[in-house]
Amino acid sequence: MAKILITGNGFDLFHHLPTKYQHFMSIMKTIEGNNFSKDISFEDLFGSFFKDENQIDYKLIVENYKVAEFKFEVDKINDLKVSLHNNLWYKYFKNVIEIETWIDFEIEVENVLKQLSILLKSETPQFKKINNYRDVPINYSDFCLFGIIEHKYDDKELFSIPDVYLDKRRLGIKIGHVLRDLSSSFESFIIIFNQYLIDVLAVFYENKSHDQIIPFHLIDEIYTFNYTPTLEKFYGIDKSKVVYLHGEMHENSEIQNLVFGVSEIPEDVKLAKAYDFAKYYQRIKKNSNKKFIKIPLDRTNRLNEAVFYIIGHSLDESDREYIKDLFKFLDFDKNEKAKICVFYHNDHDRENKLKNLFNIIDKNVIIEMNKVGRFYFVKLNIENITKEFNRETYIKSHGFS
Repeated sequence: MAKILITGNGFDLFHHLPTKYQHFMSIMKTIEGNNFSKDISFEDLFGSFFKDENQIDYKLIVENYKVAEFKFEVDKINDLKVSLHNNLWYKYFKNVIEIETWIDFEIEVENVLKQLSILLKSETPQFKKINNYRDVPINYSDFCLFGIIEHKYDDKELFSIPDVYLDKRRLGIKIGHVLRDLSSSFESFIIIFNQYLIDVLAVFYENKSHDQIIPFHLIDEIYTFNYTPTLEKFYGIDKSKVVYLHGEMHENSEIQNLVFGVSEIPEDVKLAKAYDFAKYYQRIKKNSNKKFIKIPLDRTNRLNEAVFYIIGHSLDESDREYIKDLFKFLDFDKNEKAKICVFYHNDHDRENKLKNLFNIIDKNVIIEMNKVGRFYFVKLNIENITKEFNRETYIKSHGFS
């Protein structure tokens, strides 16, 4: 029998850690707008944009951490400011105010790449003939934020390519140069986020007001989509027991292996071999391609009983393959004892998770698994987590070994 824990960003948020997209961007805006000359307090960093934009989260942090003892190193924070200054993706995202979550972030990256396909198509003879080589209709005026296009006309759907990206001899666009700069800047954005985790978030691990008691010792395997060592720092879980599916934060930015991007890229971008934005490419490139749960080749009655506990994962499209594997495991268990338990924060969160699942898994599978109690939801709190982790299994109650 195995009890298997799978965690997502909601697990860190359950511990009131500032790991939301909005949290990160709020702190980056504060760093960008200040000239710090001495070591920085909690209020210096969290008392402006963060407090205004995340009032409830700010209050919970103050209640659960010794914020008066927080100290952020000025040199490291100023290094972050320098990195922000020239980063194309940060400049872009701070101007796109509709983004609230990391899923929204991934969707926006996808939108940018789709619009990039228009630039790729602009090198075709048809577009060249119509647009006199340089002026191409485009529906995404924000590309000027990346410095890839320049608006010079009253008609906002026409743009010009800066000389640095213009192949004057061939009268076309240097797509390779565009993709090189976008890819390089995207990796720099990942490094900025890694440094945020190291230089800002890590301070939280040293200043918890009180400990929570959750029986993680009852869990046999742990898989996390997070980059953070929350289980290790707060609960003393041995690092060897945790599988980081998307990489983990590291003090050395040169060897950080955060998987940070989109599930798929447009075909035109693939043809240009710009795979740097794809998670599957990053997993292999950064040695983050870890094994997930072992799936049998076919239906069998030899599977050990397994209960999969999911805490803080949205069950969204971006991790489709992992989610499909979980339900495949249930389907292949002829003993019909394997279960999936999804913890939810509130009713809205529960509804979103369920809707996301229906977009990935056949509705009849979800309905049937839920009907027989093999797929179910539980409200996220310490009492319920403890109760579930201590749940007696079929094997124990029937005396099987």
